Amino acid sequence: MALAFTTITNSIAAISVSGVTIKDIDQIPENVAVRDCPIMYPEPDGFISGLTYTRDSTGPGSVAKATVTYNMTYAFLYTSVGSGRGLFDIYDDMLTKVGLIIDAIIISDGITGVVDLTMGGTLQFGAVPDPAGKMFIGTRLVFNVTEFVN
Repeated sequence: MALAFTTITNSIAAISVSGVTIKDIDQIPENVAVRDCPIMYPEPDGFISGLTYTRDSTGPGSVAKATVTYNMTYAFLYTSVGSGRGLFDIYDDMLTKVGLIIDAIIISDGITGVVDLTMGGTLQFGAVPDPAGKMFIGTRLVFNVTEFVN
């Protein structure tokens, strides 16, 4: 059994969304500068959550078929808190970019390693920290992943 965590993150990072930098799991920034925004990267704190393993056939573990589901959480940082632009001044463009990201990912035929990838959770826009703890205006995007493994 080999889960496709890195294959999936590679596929997501390869997607092009105008005006947004999308990072892979091995490209998570240690800290984000305003000039890096808007940026989306795997959330280092709790990236994989809700993992479930369901056996779909009998037999030893090396040959049994199974379905594995889990969530992948990405941080989306639009601009730094206190950058001089109020939340409502940027809200339209921020929502537009998030919508473009979601559209690009869920309609992509290039996401490899998954059987199904859907959106999960609620988009809560507001303060989101970068890995260094600096606060940005943005959201977290949660993707529900289903893989078949054996």
